[in-house]
Formats: sequence, C-alpha cells, structure tokens
Amino acid sequence: MDLTSSLQFYRKRQGLSQIELAEALEVSRQTVSKWETGAALPSAENLAALGKLYGVAVDQLLNGPAEDAPGLLPADPPPAPPSLSPAAPFRQKLLPRLLAVVLLFDLVMFLLEFYVGNLAGAGSGLCSLLRIAGCCLIGLIFARWDRSVNRKRALLMGLTALTAGLYVLLLPVPLLWRLYDLVAWIGSAGPMAPLPSNPLFFFLAWTLFDQYAFASHLLLAAAFHLGRLPLTRKFTPPQTADLT
Repeated sequence: MDLTSSLQFYRKRQGLSQIELAEALEVSRQTVSKWETGAALPSAENLAALGKLYGVAVDQLLNGPAEDAPGLLPADPPPAPPSLSPAAPFRQKLLPRLLAVVLLFDLVMFLLEFYVGNLAGAGSGLCSLLRIAGCCLIGLIFARWDRSVNRKRALLMGLTALTAGLYVLLLPVPLLWRLYDLVAWIGSAGPMAPLPSNPLFFFLAWTLFDQYAFASHLLLAAAFHLGRLPLTRKFTPPQTADLT
C-alpha cells in the first residue's frame, strides 16, 4: 500500500471527512486532498501529527497496515475520533454570514449617509467614522468564532490588511475615484448630476469603491485576523493507546 492509499485508509478508519481532518491539523481541505491523491506530500511535522491522530507509528503510516488490505478493517477498534472545536460547523459558514452582515451594515450606512444625511444637509464625516468603527467591531465579533488558526498567518494577513486600510484611508487613491464614477453614474446624466439615477449602481459603487468604504472593509479584515490572535488555540492531537 502506498502513502496515498494509507492516508485514505486511516482517515476512513478513523471516521473523519477531509474537512474534519483539515480542521484537526489546521490545514486546508485542498491540502488533505493533495496528500491523498499524490499531488503533494505531507511534511514530517504533519506526518507525526497524523501518526498521533491515528494512533500508529509514522512507518506504519507510510507503508500501510500489516495486512496491506485497504478494504479490510483491523480487528482492534480504531482510536476515538479527535474532539473538534464546537465552533467547527459555524466556521464552514463563517464567510457567507460575515458577508451578509457587512452587506446589511453597508446598506444601513448608505441610506443614513446619502438619503438622510446629505438630503437633510448634514455632513458625512460622522457617518464615515461610524462606518469605520462599525466594520472594526464586526471583524472583532466574528473573530470569536474562528479560534483554531495559524498564528503567523493571521498576524501576517492582519498587518497587511491594516497597512493597506490605513494607506487608503489617509492617502488619495485616484483609481478608486474613477471606478466610483464609472459605476455610480451608469445610466444617469453623468458625474455632474446631483445624484445618480440608479440607486442600485450608486449603492454598488459606494460599497466597493468609495475610499472610506474600501478602507473600512480592509480595517474589518485587519480586526478579524488580529482579533483571533488572543483567542486562538493550538490543536493538540488526542493521546491514544500504543497499538504496537
């Protein structure tokens, strides 16, 4: 039995799906799939973690069970599956829920700024501050449901998003202005009109290409990734009895 067949055998014997195994090892499901198809090889660290997870030696993991029969289960019962985080089911739906909340928040702020603030003669500075603060708060709230993360990756992505967000917030970005004008005034009299005639394109441009919107979404990503660092926990494979 080769390594790819052995990995599939022990995973199925353990009763784990590829997604559950990826959650346990803190890798992506695509990585597990590549291991089991031979497109990539697990590192020595991952092999050791797999051996502990399955309760077998690394040599046995590389060569397969002694009977070399993938279709047969061993006489001894397999080790108990690892206890996955209770938040794992939520994590699979985390991104759609986060996008839905951000979209709803953007819609509320859009109506507040343009159809209440501007038409009533109020400034938009307060709305911009509320938008940035609200996005950061949303990112921190959703960080609570994604604790099993790679610390270095979360730190790198968080600092990158923070740097980009502050750059967009503090410095002019002409490309965003052009994209905003290009999308917002589709089907209207052009940028010289008081307001675009199509609210849908107006909202789309304001959500994606408004400078404060772009910065607030980047700061949301920064708050999400950096907010996970105090809450993150390292997965430890369960201790199992020595089968040899």
